[in-house]
Amino acid sequence: MISISGRASSYAVVFLSATLITCDPGRAQSIGFTPSPSPSQPDQGTGSAEPAVGQGLAVTAYSSRPGAPYTIYLDFGGFSFNGLWGGSASYNPGVTPAYSVDANTSSFTATELANIKNIWSRVSEKYSPYNVNVTTVDPAVAANQAATDAQRQTYYDTHARIMHTVIGGSGGWTGGGGVSYIGVTPNSYTGTGFSNGYHTNWVFSGQSPSNLQFIGEGSAHENGHGLNLTHQSDYSGNTLINEYSSGTGTGAGSVAPIMGNSYSSERGLWKIGPSHVNSTGPTTQNDPNVFMSSNSGLSPFINDGVGHTLATATSIPLNGLSVDFNSATGVIVPTSNLPTATQGGANYTSDYWSFSTGAGSISLSVIAGRESITAGTADPGAMLDASLEILNTSGTVLFSAASNSLSQTLLPNLPAGNYIARVFSAGDPLGRNFYDMGSYFLKGTFVAVPEPSAALSLIVATVVGVFRRNKRRRS
Repeated sequence: MISISGRASSYAVVFLSATLITCDPGRAQSIGFTPSPSPSQPDQGTGSAEPAVGQGLAVTAYSSRPGAPYTIYLDFGGFSFNGLWGGSASYNPGVTPAYSVDANTSSFTATELANIKNIWSRVSEKYSPYNVNVTTVDPAVAANQAATDAQRQTYYDTHARIMHTVIGGSGGWTGGGGVSYIGVTPNSYTGTGFSNGYHTNWVFSGQSPSNLQFIGEGSAHENGHGLNLTHQSDYSGNTLINEYSSGTGTGAGSVAPIMGNSYSSERGLWKIGPSHVNSTGPTTQNDPNVFMSSNSGLSPFINDGVGHTLATATSIPLNGLSVDFNSATGVIVPTSNLPTATQGGANYTSDYWSFSTGAGSISLSVIAGRESITAGTADPGAMLDASLEILNTSGTVLFSAASNSLSQTLLPNLPAGNYIARVFSAGDPLGRNFYDMGSYFLKGTFVAVPEPSAALSLIVATVVGVFRRNKRRRS
């Protein structure tokens, strides 16, 4: 037993034979430990999307980035694995029951459906900077290749850039909190002996089904393996201290690597840090750089469609005088598609938004995270540490907010006029080698721009009339 952050944790790292490694780009690894239960997250709404039906239970259809070249399919409905995982006699997954918080795995309750949306949103946020669609829609069903779970499994394996994440069960056949092959997602596996489930991985939600952070972070972690990442670890010199780094611990302001143990930190983030690959000592792993350099078609980082300069600022969408927070959304990403540094806002994109207001006090907030569960409220699992500025149209900063909070609010009293809001990353201000990137949305209210007064309108009309009469006389 090994203690991480004061909790007893059992490791279950699985190594494949040299022969199997030859057939497969990597090796199987588990998340690393069975989490202790934590209080359930509050129940949330289930949405109104149409159900996506596969061989398992019906699950509400959610997709974070439809049409993206890479797909992470989160399967909550139960799955019957065909054969031996990776062709190894040691790994016989069999049937994984549907995700459940109670003993009934034959149907979903309202709480379970709300939890599913919460988990989907958490994983979506982790992959928001990338060209990845995190979805509950089964791609095998869409391709009419889902008559049986065996047919689904073959479809996943034979199609590159798809990973099938089974969320359910307790993992008694392997141990650990979840398990995945490394570096398999960008490849397709066809022919005899190759359709062995390399594109299926597991997160064993049955160990702590109401701990939605565990399930969400674990799903992001396992899919990080599929995209060629190994574990972020803690070393003292060349001596391994923790294979699964827990970062700065727990509580407000805490950060931990997604590829370590981020089950209890405020934020789970992608990182540059020491990775435990073998017993010879640490190897530096730059998570986003590995993603981009080793997964064909994943690069570049996404472009959120918001202007990235003062001259190309995007107009803030409004509902009356209030910001339309459903539309005023963005994603801050590194400026380089092969990033090498986490610290400094200049290493990340800035989003520029334009707005007009009448004279008076306005409010404008940048809210870190996605907004898909409760209207106007950030979903759990935000990654971005956001900063906010209000500029004049010449680019001079008038007001700024960069507190210790992930989200920022400005309440300035402004003269009537046109302005620019700039949203950007705090840029890992403490230099801990964690990437400060992710989703955000805007909220706020402006002051009405007054219509011209009746007297002014009369003066304008009189001047125009005189001008027209004088023009006719001269003609």
